[in-house]
This record gives sequence, C-alpha cells and structure tokens, in this order.
Amino acid sequence: MFSYAFMIVAFNILIGEITALKNTPISTVTSKPDAVNPLRHSDYKLLSDKIVYSRWRSVIQRTIQLPSGEAVNFDIIDQRGTGAVLIFAWNSRTKTATLLREYNPAPCKILYGPAAGLIESKHGSDPLVAARHELEEELHLKGGTWYPLNKKTVPMDKYVVTEINAYLVLDAEEVLDPRERDAEEFIEIVKDLTVDDIKDLIVNGEMNLVGGWGCLMALEKLRELGEIE
Repeated sequence: MFSYAFMIVAFNILIGEITALKNTPISTVTSKPDAVNPLRHSDYKLLSDKIVYSRWRSVIQRTIQLPSGEAVNFDIIDQRGTGAVLIFAWNSRTKTATLLREYNPAPCKILYGPAAGLIESKHGSDPLVAARHELEEELHLKGGTWYPLNKKTVPMDKYVVTEINAYLVLDAEEVLDPRERDAEEFIEIVKDLTVDDIKDLIVNGEMNLVGGWGCLMALEKLRELGEIE
C-alpha cells in the first residue's frame, strides 16, 4: 500500500506543477492525523467479498466493518491481472515526450496519455516485463534507460482494487515491427510534446487522472535527473 508520505509528495508535485503553469499562488494544506483519535488500518475489518458481475472487469460487493462496529457494503471494481503499469517515454536529445491519443469509453472522449496496461500472466506477473511490452505495443518503442517512479504500488482509486507501477523510460528506440495491439485499441502516437504541452493537456482535461498523475511524476523525475529545469 502506498504510504502517507508518498501521498503528500505526489500531492505537492501536482500543486507545484499547476502553480508554475498558472503563475497563481496556491496554498498547500498538509493534512495531519488526529493526535487524539488517529485512523488505524486495524480499526477496519474486511468481512466478505462477493462478485456480483464479472467479465473483463468485475464488480465486487465488499463488506467492511467500520470503527463504529457498523457493517457497510461498497461497490469495488477489479480487473484481470495483478496490477497495472504506466510508461512515460522521454527523448533526452529533443527534450520531448511521446504520448498516445485513444478513445476512452467511460467519458466517451479521445484523450492523451502515456502507454499503459495490465500486468497479466503472459508477463509472468512481472511489472517491468508488462511495461516493456506495453511500450512496444502502444508507442512502437523499446529499450532505453528505465526508472521506476513509485517505490510502492499506488492504488488507482478509492474504489478500485488495481494498483499501479509507473515508469520513466529515456531514449527508447523506434520498432519497425512492433508487438500487436489488442483488437479494440485504435491508437494515435503523438511525438515531440514539450513539458508545457503536457501541462496544458493535463489542466485542460485532455488526459485522464491516472495519465496526468503519471506524467507529473515523470516530470519530477526528469527534473531530479537534470533533464529539465
């Protein structure tokens, strides 16, 4: 599970990027646990899981006992595989990124984003193998220098089981005969996107939340590596 400290770091990165883009003062609020009555994982008890719908994704009716003793049902989304990966591809020579555009069926919109996919049995349940495959399938790139962006897997959402491993890859090479995409994937590869282009896509709602998070994490890593200012 991702730590409280990691959550604060990621939040501060997000606020910092938006502040720099908008040039508008934004105050950050650091939430601290209640010293008198702090929340504890042990105060919550998983009572049962029941699958109520299952296809590529599943809906689980999860019953949790709250600290008050009350039992509450939550609708939880699960999907095949053992997690997910996200890959941000950066060219250190041109100082630009390669993203993709594809149809997102939930919002019914074509959005930008980094390469991403599930960790499946065909990957040996190895996140890095899954990431390399997805990069080749979706962006027609392979190789390069890889950096993990999170120390622990990060939950995708409050009501989603899937946890994410995010990566930055520098200077991956184009593949002329890449791995095949899934039949439903109609993807446009978009090259030569600058840092400002990426920030604009995020704040203008042209990227989903997970994609935006991954891009901001990658930009922070690039700054740490001295690739960008």
